[in-house]
Amino acid sequence: MAEITSGTGLIGTKYSRPGVNQYLISRQRLHQKLNNSLKSRLAMVTAPAGYGKTTAVLDWLGKCGLPAAWMSVDSNDNNPVVFWRYVCTALDGISNGLGKDTEYVFSSLELLKANIHINILIDRLWSVQSDFLLVLDDLHLITDSSILQGLSYLIDYLPAKMHLVFISRRSPELELARHRIKWQTQRLEEKDLRFGKEEIFRFYKARGYILDNDDVKKVETYTEGWAAALVAVAMSMEDVDGSNDAIAALTRSSRDIGQYLKDEVISAWRLEKRNFAVKTCILDMLWGSLCDAVTEEDSGGRMLKEISEGSGFLAVLDEQKQEYRYHPLFKSLLYKLLSETAPAEIPGLHARAAHWFREHGFIPEAIEHLLCAGSCREAFEIIEHQIDHLIHRNDFGTLLSWIERLPVELKDNSFKIAVIYALFYAETGRYDLSRQWIGRMKALQDDYQYASSPEWSSYSRTACTMVEANLFVREDNLEYLSLLFSAAETDGGRYYKMPEYNDFNTADIYFYRCPINRLAGLLREAPDNYVKMTESYRGMISKNPGYAPLGIGEYFYENNRLEEALPCLLKAMEEAREADCMGALVPAMVDIARIKRARGDMEGAFEALKECEEKLQSCGKMHWIYLIKTFRCRLYMDMGDTVKVEEWFASCKLNVFMEINRIREFELLVYARALMTKGRLQDAGLLLQRLLSFTEENERLHSLVEVLNLLALLSCENNDMYGAVSYLGKSLQIGMKKGYIRSYMDELPLMAHLLRYYTTPRRKRTDQHTAKALTAYAKDLLKQIHESLPAAQEAYGDDATADIKEYLTAQEKIVLELLVKADTNREIAVKLGISPRTVKSHIGSIYSKLGVKNRAQCMKMVNEAGLLE
Repeated sequence: MAEITSGTGLIGTKYSRPGVNQYLISRQRLHQKLNNSLKSRLAMVTAPAGYGKTTAVLDWLGKCGLPAAWMSVDSNDNNPVVFWRYVCTALDGISNGLGKDTEYVFSSLELLKANIHINILIDRLWSVQSDFLLVLDDLHLITDSSILQGLSYLIDYLPAKMHLVFISRRSPELELARHRIKWQTQRLEEKDLRFGKEEIFRFYKARGYILDNDDVKKVETYTEGWAAALVAVAMSMEDVDGSNDAIAALTRSSRDIGQYLKDEVISAWRLEKRNFAVKTCILDMLWGSLCDAVTEEDSGGRMLKEISEGSGFLAVLDEQKQEYRYHPLFKSLLYKLLSETAPAEIPGLHARAAHWFREHGFIPEAIEHLLCAGSCREAFEIIEHQIDHLIHRNDFGTLLSWIERLPVELKDNSFKIAVIYALFYAETGRYDLSRQWIGRMKALQDDYQYASSPEWSSYSRTACTMVEANLFVREDNLEYLSLLFSAAETDGGRYYKMPEYNDFNTADIYFYRCPINRLAGLLREAPDNYVKMTESYRGMISKNPGYAPLGIGEYFYENNRLEEALPCLLKAMEEAREADCMGALVPAMVDIARIKRARGDMEGAFEALKECEEKLQSCGKMHWIYLIKTFRCRLYMDMGDTVKVEEWFASCKLNVFMEINRIREFELLVYARALMTKGRLQDAGLLLQRLLSFTEENERLHSLVEVLNLLALLSCENNDMYGAVSYLGKSLQIGMKKGYIRSYMDELPLMAHLLRYYTTPRRKRTDQHTAKALTAYAKDLLKQIHESLPAAQEAYGDDATADIKEYLTAQEKIVLELLVKADTNREIAVKLGISPRTVKSHIGSIYSKLGVKNRAQCMKMVNEAGLLE
């Protein structure tokens, strides 16, 4: 009976170590090479099919004594969700609960692309105290670039006690040259795996055949040490009841192992055995009852045992000897025979396999076999039943791989398949195609087979509204979004209560950056419409996830209306807790922490983050914890706690050149800040330029403002005030249009310094009207920053103003001290032993950096900000 892991739908023997052949011989020279791999981090065992790669590694694992996780890869694993679910579940034996902790990641394409599951895997495995292995067998079957990139990422941050063993017909495309462990890779290749004379002798002796030297030499010459050929000869010996005739046949046969197996082995099998093998070759995994269903006989268990005991081409995968798998080379030969001798039987074989898989709960396998059988209608019906579940998991890859193989008349006339395409194209930014499929949904709505049912009518209308609303939000089409929900409101009770809400936010720590952030524009421009729209939406779902009050609360926060923001955020927090919606809970609690920070209550800010982290621990969504830790680091930066910043920096698994995506954007922004704190200004600038391109290209305006502000601060640090003004000007243009205030205030007095410099008249600008508006906006921001300065100083102490001094060189600081003492330029020159012209140059630089025009303004700023205290 097949073993399915409860609740996961995974086949247990795929992530269990296979059994070893009873005729196994130990090969000490291979053991020695593999032992050397324990001094390395990665062992690559690569050779063509039939060289005994898997057997060699299994034999070594039995001798080395280390715990090992194993995954047997097959062609169905060439999907990131499937592959990584198996890997994480396999590693459960090393770190208990790892599979459960990563499971939620596979319901989000964005989290998967950002390698969140691998981060969780790495963090959990770092705590393992002793050495262990992860073995991936038949890795050549993986061609999906995202899986290979994920393996590269794992290699980059491999835990200290973890060793990898990759078994493959060819080297996987991992670009090991760029990895830190290039020099730590141990390789076993074709030449290492070939059997020598002494090993050939022992190989046949284990099977009861004693060969003399001449026979050993004949076998070596014919097989060239190829394990598959050695097995084929052994099988031939068994069938002719002795070795002499079989070895004599070596001189008659070509070296085509397939032809040899067909002529000398399979043709000698009795008819029952031969028919069984040929019919069951359509299966990736074989169980006795499954084989009985496919062959319509009752000899499955007996045949599997007989073939496996007399062959190295049928491997036992479990200790109970219930699950088996053909060697790929042998499976390919059998399928070729089936196609040549009984092609008309193939659809029936697949159909019977599909019915067995469906009966035993293997739904994906059942669908695959139905599609191979040409039973598209039955496959279609099962797919439709799976759609709601897989939509909630965001598993578009699996769904589309099935749907694309359906006949056009089926997929083009399915309401639920239209939903899939509409959501998929909206999520991937192909809005025109999403709009086409929404039109198809509406056309099918009244023509569907259940159209006369009131429940169907209610369900389909709600689905159409939700899917279209999703598209409008992504298109920033707020006018039509309001009209859509206004129309929904007039239909009264004709809408269906969806049992699940849509968690719009998978990983954004601020509402202003999550996928529905554009609703903040509706709130700003038409608050009444925002309220009506959210009330209509809340009427269609069974639980309120908290996004409606969150949007209002963060809008008030960004507008520096803290007193109004707090009640909304508290309401959002309570609703999100009740609905278990982390996408609303985390931003709500982070906003509460931001409010406490703005009021000078740093202890309260850290307490809010701690409470949020405790809630996240209980729900198991680890990637949110990474973001909370990152935001906590942001607070440590404001406080000048370089030790805590360094701790985060060392553990964050980020780098300047890694791929930028929405999931990791906030972490990378804080990483850029940390680089600036550490004095790595060139690296910070490079990362910020990459973030600038990303946020501009993806129109992430709230993030873009932060990037521009950081570039302005970095330019100031580099004494490039022209660049600082340019970046700040671009930021202010966006901020003024969108009504941002806290995005500037939260940069503390450093931003005050830049704004003061920006508002200082320097030259006439081409667009005077815009320049005046931006200057007025900057002055208003400056005023609000000054009003909040006492709270900032209470929270951060001297660190709130100390960073301004960091823009000055050591010599400029000395000149500034003498300026404040009212020394003349000539007196300063004499005291410092420099020329008056050099003094004048230093003073000009100081004025430029402090954003003042003369000594009076300079002395006033120094005294107010306490720069020399």
